[in-house]
Amino acid sequence: MDISPQEENMIKALREAALPPLYVLIRIRNDISNDTVNVEESRRDEVVKTLEKYIAPLWEDYHVGKNSQATL
Repeated sequence: MDISPQEENMIKALREAALPPLYVLIRIRNDISNDTVNVEESRRDEVVKTLEKYIAPLWEDYHVGKNSQATL
């Protein structure tokens, strides 16, 4: 999958902010999903689906960790 210069700049900015990876992936997914001006619909769908593949396991791990801390 090719990354556009705009997508690359967004990823760099979020990395420099030292945000948690799960937050970054969700933020990028939402921004691209809502960008109807700069990103073609087919491209947008492809990127969103790819990001969701990465988000799902991290989201599950987050909730498992959160639930295990609550039981302590």
